[in-house]
Amino acid sequence: MRLIPVLLTATALLASLASAAEQRVSSPNGKLTLVISDDTGLRYRVELDGKPLLADSVLGLAFADGTTLGPAAKITDTQAAVRNTTWDNLIGQRRTVPDRFRELRINLNEGSTSARTFALVARAYDDGVAFRYDLPEASGLGEFILQRELTEFRFPADHRAWPGDESACAENTYRESKLSGIPQQSPDKRNAGQPFRSVLPLLVETPAAYVAVAESDLLDWAGLFLTGTGEAAVRAELAPRQDKRGAVVGRVPMVSPWRVLMVGRTAADLITNDLVATLATPSRIADSAWVKPGVSAWDAWWTGVNSSQPKYTGLQSRGDNRSHREYIDFAAEMGWPYQIVDWFWYQNMANERKNLFSRPNKPSGDFTQCTPDIDLPGLVAYARAKNVRLFVWGHSLDLQTAGVDKIFGYLASLGVAGVKIDFINSDSQEAVQWCARTLDAAARHHLMVDFHGAYKPTGLARTYPNFVTQEGVLGNEYNKLGGNRVNARHTLILAFTRGLLGPMDFTPGGFINRTPATFKATYPAQVMGTRARQLAMTVVYRSPLLVLCDSPANYHGQPGVEFFRDLPTVWDESVVLSAEVGKHLVIARRSGKRWFIAAMNGDDALTLNVPLAALGAKGRWQLREFADGADPASPETVVETTRDLSDARTLTLRLAPGGGYVATLFLKP
Repeated sequence: MRLIPVLLTATALLASLASAAEQRVSSPNGKLTLVISDDTGLRYRVELDGKPLLADSVLGLAFADGTTLGPAAKITDTQAAVRNTTWDNLIGQRRTVPDRFRELRINLNEGSTSARTFALVARAYDDGVAFRYDLPEASGLGEFILQRELTEFRFPADHRAWPGDESACAENTYRESKLSGIPQQSPDKRNAGQPFRSVLPLLVETPAAYVAVAESDLLDWAGLFLTGTGEAAVRAELAPRQDKRGAVVGRVPMVSPWRVLMVGRTAADLITNDLVATLATPSRIADSAWVKPGVSAWDAWWTGVNSSQPKYTGLQSRGDNRSHREYIDFAAEMGWPYQIVDWFWYQNMANERKNLFSRPNKPSGDFTQCTPDIDLPGLVAYARAKNVRLFVWGHSLDLQTAGVDKIFGYLASLGVAGVKIDFINSDSQEAVQWCARTLDAAARHHLMVDFHGAYKPTGLARTYPNFVTQEGVLGNEYNKLGGNRVNARHTLILAFTRGLLGPMDFTPGGFINRTPATFKATYPAQVMGTRARQLAMTVVYRSPLLVLCDSPANYHGQPGVEFFRDLPTVWDESVVLSAEVGKHLVIARRSGKRWFIAAMNGDDALTLNVPLAALGAKGRWQLREFADGADPASPETVVETTRDLSDARTLTLRLAPGGGYVATLFLKP
């Protein structure tokens, strides 16, 4: 790591600031500039090529005791720093990630008194800007309760945007809107009179660039949402604490998470932006060599089939010893390292309507006692003999009441590889703290973690590399819950919104493929769009633990299933070949010497000519393709071909409505 600090003396700096109302920090390439001003209270704006990308926007914090930082803030001095280095991401979309920025720490007094001292740390990267609030000892806040954050994101014009819907666990859609059309009040009758809480990220299309609003390094703070203002702006809305004591309870010194603006001149530029992970606290795990990404089979929850107890249907469907052995056998056959034993495997499981903060009437969840049709120690041993390891599901409330460390110790002693933890359903400060503590405890027992019913990614997987995937996405499981929300539009828009933030356990791989007109919510579950699209999702969507949703019965001997064999889940390099929000995405990811190329489109059939020059694919290359069939009424058709890549190095892709394409590109021997 190479960190180059540039510190100015207080005397010289104070003299230079006496008449200065703003400070500027520019990206290493000089194109992006974050401007901080104290002329009419603390504000910021962002410039791209010297022109406004974000207009003057308010900054500040409001506390329960009436203290407000920002409205009367004055800059006192600054310290500058420069970094030009990289970091290794072993579970990401590229192995080597650049970490190049210029930073300005802007020290402030609220008004003329030094009794309220605080700071804003501002950074400019070539692909975005970020800032965070720093509350030092000298702030005089001592123990504090933060009520509101005053931060706003104000744009120069009423641009097209894709805000997230409200959701307690980021299982939402992103609907196209004008900035001024983003709601100000929650439409949910249960939250009448409350501000609308749009799940991050917010994607905004400006004439000069695409901007995605996000946050990073959320470790001991309230999660950030956005709410509308009726103008070309949104403002911060923090998740309230469970105990109703404002949003954040803390003691100085303390810093907020980063407020992040990811910037790409084109939509394609945003897809491979790693800023959320780069800004996060580096790994707290000294040795994470035991963390092993890979593909996982799921269990009978998706198909609604239980071989020995057919009374379980719908949401209550679950696996038993026989079905789990079938899935373990299939995982072994395909070379997948994992199988998930999902819910209803242990005694006294908490109800799905409860979450981490529910108050159980009686102690819940005995992980040491299996249900009559599950023998977990026996399944662990059976899987081990097949070179497969198990992830096991746990309700967050059950883990909390039974003791996280105690249960993790027990599961690790059995030889379990990891835990899928569900129904957190909050990003209050308490939930955020619990997730960090839980990941730390899991790391001590060498357990990997997949959070479900969880808030959106904030870079936590960099801090805890055993955090191998998470939900926080409206994924394939919604196909069996009714409605048609997991349609072509939604699954494509995810790549430009939720997918920007980090891994997502969408659980792709549905092989009962239907058109929108023929789709029904049934058991086994159907999916909308072509089978080639479901294959493409495994490359387009990032997930170091890639959970494939369908059953051995639906996979065996089926066209396309061979693509899942020896499929990587982490990547050495990623390149976007073509992209247009809501229209299509073509991406190539490299693992070792093999490139994997994937494409998805929207509702309309599409033909694309995609140059491959960016891959540097020189030599005698061969392409193995899995493409849509010619008949849109037959979405289960997959056309498999293996051919030499022509000297033109251009692919012609013909995508059906809601279609897809995936291929491997490899050197011929």
